[in-house]
Order: sequence, then structure tokens, then C-alpha cells
Amino acid sequence: MGQDLVFLVTGGSAHLGAAAIAGASGEGRDAVLSLKLPGHREEELASELATLASRSLGRTVAVLAGIHLDRPSRQDIEDIVAEARREMVAAIEDWKAHQTARGRSGDAEAAH
Repeated sequence: MGQDLVFLVTGGSAHLGAAAIAGASGEGRDAVLSLKLPGHREEELASELATLASRSLGRTVAVLAGIHLDRPSRQDIEDIVAEARREMVAAIEDWKAHQTARGRSGDAEAAH
């Protein structure tokens, strides 16, 4: 994917229900494109997470999402959304740490 990143967000019975791509538009603003399959509700979450990752990492990001639970309560949904947000923040931080470590090792290799 070059400099672009793809994140998968799944839970319960994993599947693809929605996708979102976020990045900077030519005008310097966020651009987000999303779609969902009929009967799926993950589009808003996919868009939110793609925007968060794109802003945090400064690159184009795609989020593919599919979360299925049979008859979830409102609390179940709130918990799932909160967990998806926490996991995305953790993934972003892990990616940044990996890139930083990789940059340091690359600098050391270039010096030899």
C-alpha cells in the first residue's frame, strides 16, 4: 500500500460491513469517503476511526469494519464502540513507535 495504511475492525461474527478511506484533500482539509452494505451499521465507526488514524499518522488510511452481535443492547454497542476507539489509539501508538524504532535502526545502518 506504499505509505497508506489499512486497519481491520472486527468483532463477534467477523465480516465486512463497511469501509472508510480518510486523508487530506487538496485544500488541506480532511476528506472521508465511506460506504456500507445494506443492513450494516459500521459506517459511522469506520469513518471516525479512519479520520482519527489519518490525522494522527499524516497519511491516507482505510478502515474495513464488520462487527456482528445478535441483538446487542445499547450498552453492548457503547462498549464495542469504546473498545474499537481504544484499540485504534493503541494501534496508532504502536505504529508510531515501530516507525520511530525503524528510523533509528535505519540511521544506524546508514552510518556504517
